[in-house]
Amino acid sequence: MPDIKVKTRKSFRGLEGYVKKNTTIAVDEFRARELLRGGLIEDYEMKSAEKPENKQAPTHLNKAAPKPAAKKKAD
Repeated sequence: MPDIKVKTRKSFRGLEGYVKKNTTIAVDEFRARELLRGGLIEDYEMKSAEKPENKQAPTHLNKAAPKPAAKKKAD
């Protein structure tokens, strides 16, 4: 999981050791959520993954011609 760079709001002692206020640290997503809930870091943005390209099979050019529309009988 890639690390996220976050800026601290308050000084705290945690898994990262002692971290001072207004310091930028790199933490994983789960730790960032934990620190955000505690009010220790500023809100951060996650980079979203690139959208996958369409994996649909290409359409074939040799399809049969469409059938003509059926005529309705008069009642």
